[in-house]
Amino acid sequence: MSDSTSLSAPELDALLALAIEATHLAAPVILRGWRNPSLTFERKSDGSIVTPLDIEAERVVRAFIAAHQAQPFAVLGEELGEDPPGDPRAAGYRWVIDPIDGTLLFARGLTGFGTLLALEERASARSVLGVIHLPALGETYSAARGRGAWCGRERLRVAPERPWPDCIISLPVTDHARLVRAGAPLPHLRSYADCVAHAMVARGALDALAEPNLARWDIAATEVLVAEAGGTVLIRPAAARRGRYDCILGSARAAAELERWLGTP
Repeated sequence: MSDSTSLSAPELDALLALAIEATHLAAPVILRGWRNPSLTFERKSDGSIVTPLDIEAERVVRAFIAAHQAQPFAVLGEELGEDPPGDPRAAGYRWVIDPIDGTLLFARGLTGFGTLLALEERASARSVLGVIHLPALGETYSAARGRGAWCGRERLRVAPERPWPDCIISLPVTDHARLVRAGAPLPHLRSYADCVAHAMVARGALDALAEPNLARWDIAATEVLVAEAGGTVLIRPAAARRGRYDCILGSARAAAELERWLGTP
């Protein structure tokens, strides 16, 4: 689990603490609109929705990071783009923000939304720390390379090895019939979505999941969280959409079995 980076251990610890605090500061902004009948939203060009609070929450996170980080790392956010723009190899690291992952769930008053924040090494596009904060549940999932994965003070582990038919596997509904036709013995197929499902893989509540067409901000925090919880993270460029990623996450055995049935993500 331990991986070396050019950031020292104290620097990594300080940046993780900074990231956790930044996501917590966004929570009151976000919860102001949760189950609020006056909340409005617009459609983006990709068909997803965005609320004014997505943008406000991203600004809160960006402002806090800018005011408190020791080094001026670039930022890539879902709603406000990249600052400063330019050559992705120009700086060593950048922050990656999804202010409200699961905006549709948020807008409908469901609980499975959250703020995602990661710091990635730009040359490798590999996260060195990640945070998933779930405001409606009051839970914060965090990890840094070589530091383990945590929910508050609880150390996280992916699910233990268990027989494949006993696994809870999360897939898009469109893949359920595919696995049934292939004869996969899976009585516990589910379709959980967004960051809360990723957190449940790190917690060990879900054995594995597959999810297609993710943006970098959807997966950057998750990849280090699941890896540090002892899990497998398989990511590749999406076949269906340029600039997106397909992934399989889970315990080693369940992820390998899911890859066998679905093919490499």
